[in-house]
Amino acid sequence: MSGSTSELAGIKKHEVYYIKGGDVYFLVGECMFRVHSYFFERESSKFQQMFSGPTSLGVEPEGSSPDTAFRLSDITAEDFAHFLWIFYNPRPSAYDASTDVWITILRIACKWSFPEVKALAIKELERKTMTLVDPIVLYENYRDDPSVLALLYAKLCSQDQPLTMEQSMCLGIETTVCIFRARERLRSSSLDGLKSPLPNGVDLADVIQVIDEVWGSDTKYALGGWVIINLFSAALLPAHVWLWLIGPSVTTQQGGNRETVRRERERACPCCRRSCESQA
Repeated sequence: MSGSTSELAGIKKHEVYYIKGGDVYFLVGECMFRVHSYFFERESSKFQQMFSGPTSLGVEPEGSSPDTAFRLSDITAEDFAHFLWIFYNPRPSAYDASTDVWITILRIACKWSFPEVKALAIKELERKTMTLVDPIVLYENYRDDPSVLALLYAKLCSQDQPLTMEQSMCLGIETTVCIFRARERLRSSSLDGLKSPLPNGVDLADVIQVIDEVWGSDTKYALGGWVIINLFSAALLPAHVWLWLIGPSVTTQQGGNRETVRRERERACPCCRRSCESQA
């Protein structure tokens, strides 16, 4: 929606992203941005529709001047500047930003339907050093990928230690309850206090099956345990991600179970069998 000239009297131009030659104007709070519509039309079907809206004869198209600038709500000028940096990065070969900035970019990309920016943000976030809980929250909120979530849940349920209070608060009550239910089903009584390793004989397939059963009431994750395993064998996950997810916490002490995990690794990343065998 656009505003009158009098309403724009107190508006300031953004110091970086009020670009000479830009053909579209955005007003965020009290800050005016002038950028190139090309990036928005190229990347987002939502903005393609916005820019192609009908215009009455003799009326300026929306977004074509400061008076008709698109007004963006539920976002700050700082956040919008972070998002624009993706397109105007002076060093396109190096996207160096903090975790918080990438999460902001990811949130906006999901909201505005920028699939390529979303993929880039997730890729950069996966490179960051994060706790196991962080990627779970990330995938639950911004990436509808049940297969990856199933493995993340499996790794978390396979840890000896239960969730901490901080981890539980990050995950939310629903996911936390499911994690504790899955851990309880996977374990017999332990004499080691709160430390509760998986019983002998439990391998990756067992953990995935319990994950599928516990989360099965949620249709978002109800794929069927063996369907998930088959998805992995189709190499939907990069080999390095697979190896990280099914690391030592999912293996057990018995040699036979280690052999099972080795076979699952080979099935998941057939192009990297040598590296898988060396880590089994």
